[in-house]
Amino acid sequence: MGPGGALDALIEAKEEGLVRFLGVKGHNWTIASMHKCSLRRFDFDSVLLPCNYLMLKKARYQDDFELLLAVCEERNVALQTIKSIARGPWATHERDRKTWDQPLEDQEDIDRAVSYVLGIPGVFLNTVGDINLLPRVLDAASRFRSRPSDEEMEAMLEGQKMTSIFGI
Repeated sequence: MGPGGALDALIEAKEEGLVRFLGVKGHNWTIASMHKCSLRRFDFDSVLLPCNYLMLKKARYQDDFELLLAVCEERNVALQTIKSIARGPWATHERDRKTWDQPLEDQEDIDRAVSYVLGIPGVFLNTVGDINLLPRVLDAASRFRSRPSDEEMEAMLEGQKMTSIFGI
């Protein structure tokens, strides 16, 4: 974001009409806070960050996420979420998906995880990068009615032995 850096090149591309929107992304426990800093430095059109029950269960991440969401709503910035169906790192299963992390596989679990994120007003849910899981995520999103309870999410978390994809 410094002078002559990537952001200057992106601003130039936008001014030339090569791109319409500029966004910033990140993947870790501090990214919600970092995105708030990024939005203070530049008027991005969107931010992208992980969001799932396990992450929002951590008070600090949830607080930072909610503060970021408020800033995004105030400034009309799209808040895009990823990792809604992340089960944990590839540690207990052979890597057989085109995803960075091991995903939930069961449709009921995918339904719960997707509904949990879609139940947050003002956020966008980005789909999963595995073409074989994509129909399951889209199906879950098309049937979204309400956000599952914390009790339902806790039962899934324990039943699936979900762990942080970021090591904490």
